[in-house]
Amino acid sequence: MLVILSSCDKGYEVRFTNYYIEPMDSVVLGNNKVVFKNIGLENSSDYSKIAKGSYHITLISRSKKKFYSSLVIPNKGSGKRTIQIDGIQQISILEE
Repeated sequence: MLVILSSCDKGYEVRFTNYYIEPMDSVVLGNNKVVFKNIGLENSSDYSKIAKGSYHITLISRSKKKFYSSLVIPNKGSGKRTIQIDGIQQISILEE
């Protein structure tokens, strides 16, 4: 009798939500690993798959103001993360 066990790891996905006072021209994770463009006010991007690791986040507003943060994706597991900026420039990483 042969038994094969397999696990199906869905991995991680990430998106960006903009609650800042102006649209975001671009949001870049790592060295262009994931790039979100033209995210309007009170809008979210679609989810994108992201590999495990640590990522520097650069947010660039329409007026070219830059914000920085970081994101760590665990080695194991799966789930969704949302990078969010609010009206007072706080950047949060939300787990869903």
